[in-house]
Amino acid sequence: MACFLTVASGCGSGMAPKMPKEIQAPSNSLYPVNQFNDDVSRYRDDVKAGTKDSLAAAQLLRNQMAYRVMADIESNYGSFEMKLSSGRAIQATLADATSLGLTAATTVVGASDVKDILAATGTAFQGAWTSYDKNFFQQKTTEAIIAQMRAARKTKQAQLIASLANRDVTSYPWEATWIDLVDFFYAGTVPSALVDIASNAGEQAKAATDNLNQTIQSLTSSTPEEASMQIANRSAYEKVKKLGQTPATADEAKQKAIAILTAAGYPAPATASLDDLLKTFRQAIHDATTDNDKLTKLYNAVTNNKVD
Repeated sequence: MACFLTVASGCGSGMAPKMPKEIQAPSNSLYPVNQFNDDVSRYRDDVKAGTKDSLAAAQLLRNQMAYRVMADIESNYGSFEMKLSSGRAIQATLADATSLGLTAATTVVGASDVKDILAATGTAFQGAWTSYDKNFFQQKTTEAIIAQMRAARKTKQAQLIASLANRDVTSYPWEATWIDLVDFFYAGTVPSALVDIASNAGEQAKAATDNLNQTIQSLTSSTPEEASMQIANRSAYEKVKKLGQTPATADEAKQKAIAILTAAGYPAPATASLDDLLKTFRQAIHDATTDNDKLTKLYNAVTNNKVD
């Protein structure tokens, strides 16, 4: 078992090819704190001078500082992501191996008290790992966390680069740049990714709720007459859709959809696909639930262009 653990602990080296020296972060690319402080001081002196040349120099210095800090963040994040990806897999493997080893040992140890100790230790170890994985990662896969971190970082980085390229030190001073750099750094952390994943799930739930409400609304009419018109409109939609499912009548379905939508006042170009026309048809039905004029107009279009 000891041999297995030793081999497993070294498997992280096989997670990525060796990085070429040309793109490795050389020691002189790191931003020493004393040099950073000197650059900030120079920047503030240039801004304080307030001349055209000094403000241009301040903007150049601001950009240089921002990109150097960004480079340091990028370098550190790359190592962090690799350790997160391989480290969690190694920890899980070691945890399973240890638990299996302790459990297996109970079958070969004669003394019942020692067997009980090993069994209890194995159970405790397995429980501790399960608790760690559940409470820290909230059962999210490592890949999902990394994907979210990458997406958030790219978004923040794009905002940074655009601001540095298009804004001067008056509208985008170093202090504002520093705030965005901090946001860029935290976008590459696990807690931030977990919050974003939860937020995205909440937005998806809201979208699903809105869709449900729209569906309910589309099925609800104020009067029997309106209900009858809505039923006729939806019936025509279903007939057009059914016609489109058969190759022999697909063109007829498309022409019927164009005729109905055009008469109802909706764009229906001849070049549109049947799927796009059906999407517009659904939108027309939805619009008709809150607008009696559109309801009547769509109903008349359906009545005058009956679908068999």
